[in-house]
Amino acid sequence: MIKKKDRVESGEIKSILSSELRIEGNIFATGKVRIDGEVLGDVNGDFIVFGESSKIKGNVKAKKVILMGSVEGDVEAAEAEIKSSAKVNGNLTVRELSVERGASIEGAVKSGNFLEGQSGSPEKK
Repeated sequence: MIKKKDRVESGEIKSILSSELRIEGNIFATGKVRIDGEVLGDVNGDFIVFGESSKIKGNVKAKKVILMGSVEGDVEAAEAEIKSSAKVNGNLTVRELSVERGASIEGAVKSGNFLEGQSGSPEKK
């Protein structure tokens, strides 16, 4: 039986914001989304993939994040993969964290199961 989580992670990308697109405002996304452009605002969603050309100036909150671009703001997620091309200038609060060699992070990092039950911590569903 396929669970909802499995469908979101293995499912196709529902929306793509191309590298030529710049958005000023907050984004609220459901399902799997890919952002390659620039966002001046907060990004919230289920599963968000930030491509190498993505530039986010705002906070990110999602169940799962794959980051290859840059974020100037805090990232809060149940699961995050920070790839080698990624640059984060902000705090990371993540239950399950993977960071590739070469990634840049400037800010506090809080990761692990001890985050469960804390106010404001990411919920894993």
